[in-house]
Amino acid sequence: MHDVSTIPIMEIAVPLPDREHFATASTISGLMDILMSERWPRHLNGPTWQHALASCLRSLQGELQPTRARQAFVSAARAAHLKVLPDDEQRLRSRAASPRRKIVVRKRELEAGSVDG
Repeated sequence: MHDVSTIPIMEIAVPLPDREHFATASTISGLMDILMSERWPRHLNGPTWQHALASCLRSLQGELQPTRARQAFVSAARAAHLKVLPDDEQRLRSRAASPRRKIVVRKRELEAGSVDG
């Protein structure tokens, strides 16, 4: 029988608000440990946090894919204004490379007169 506490996920890291600690997880139970940590911003334990915790529990029970529980955790962390690694790095890279961003930057350069045309 598979030990449900070791359900693997793509590793995730979150710098906690005290700025001295970095929490990492590579399992669903690890995500739950972070969510329930005393260092998690308690005043933000609203619906997004509750959904993430419930998603982790459902994943441990085999009712939800681990990737869905991980995504719920990412949403809760972002709602708590915590950076999520590597997810936020990938999001920033893809946003910087998007054609829309290049158009906006080019338009600003033209408006500022910094581009010879």
